[in-house]
Amino acid sequence: MGLGGDAAAETPADAGAGAGASSEAPVPAAAAATPAPAPAAAVEEAPPPPPEPAFIQAAKRRKRIPYWAMTALAALPLWGYVYVRTLEPPPAGEDDPLVLGAEVYSGNCASCHGGTGGGVSAPGFTDGALVETFPDWRDQAAWVRVGTDGWPAGTYGANEKPVGGGGIMPGWPTLTDQQIAEVVLHERELAGEDVAETNEDYVDLWAVARGEMPLAEAGLGELSEAAGVTEADLGG
Repeated sequence: MGLGGDAAAETPADAGAGAGASSEAPVPAAAAATPAPAPAAAVEEAPPPPPEPAFIQAAKRRKRIPYWAMTALAALPLWGYVYVRTLEPPPAGEDDPLVLGAEVYSGNCASCHGGTGGGVSAPGFTDGALVETFPDWRDQAAWVRVGTDGWPAGTYGANEKPVGGGGIMPGWPTLTDQQIAEVVLHERELAGEDVAETNEDYVDLWAVARGEMPLAEAGLGELSEAAGVTEADLGG
């Protein structure tokens, strides 16, 4: 009654009730609400690319080289090489009358006169024999042109050899004047003669061998003219 007796007079039941209340597990607090995502920042839109230049657009529209043309393009370097080679001068020796004369001799004369002019079934040229028979190359050229059958006299050469006595010498009307001169140069070189262009005795022979004049213009030697050979006979 005002003296605190109410607290003292608290019944055990009431105390037990209080104790029971304190022994219960506390109720957890409600979980915090998940915050709403912030709105995404607006993405800045990139500006459109600038237009391509007109020449690039034209290149893209242009037709490509067809595949079959690639073969032709690949062959262009080879064609260029061949073309340049045709403009180059021939290798040294290919237009040399002495070289060409050796070829004519090898193909037409060597089987009888020997590869080096030593003679096989026909007279040889070595040891001065050729120059002894034909001191002037013009007489030799006439003999090569007309041969045994076309020679108008019974003998030939400075030593008056009988025609046909040393075998049959075929005439060579099929050879050009230039080829006759080339082979005469080669045969006289085999005989040991100085057939250089600087030798005055062979100036006209070199001119014929280079195609600068015909045999008839070079003229006949004294022996062939005396035998009755004419300049017309030299024409083949």
